Amino acid sequence: MKQRTLSKLKLYRIISENEWTQSKKDGKVPRCSSDRRAGHINLNKFDDIKTVANKYFEPAENPVVLEVEISSELYKKLIWEQPTNEKNWEQAYLLIENIDMNDVTRYSYLIINDKRNGQFEIGEFSSSY
Repeated sequence: MKQRTLSKLKLYRIISENEWTQSKKDGKVPRCSSDRRAGHINLNKFDDIKTVANKYFEPAENPVVLEVEISSELYKKLIWEQPTNEKNWEQAYLLIENIDMNDVTRYSYLIINDKRNGQFEIGEFSSSY
């Protein structure tokens, strides 16, 4: 496994548009039902965003990807799981209740690409919300 450094480590969280709206109101990104069952928050590397979105999200959810900067405090609570048969990508987990919106640096709506059989693509990132 590659050694990871803390400097500017960014991971990504995909949530529904409804969860995004609520997160902005509450100042925190909550766990989804899957996270609550597992006892942690799922995060992904940038290269895995489309794979995860296309596997777990429906177009009606209008998913949003959040870029989370991993602070030294968050880094202490970060665990990596190797790929499995079900998840063929390396999965990051945060052992926290929710992500503070202050740790969210940018976001992007995922868009449907009709030329690619309706698969999600990453839209333009924005830092203002």
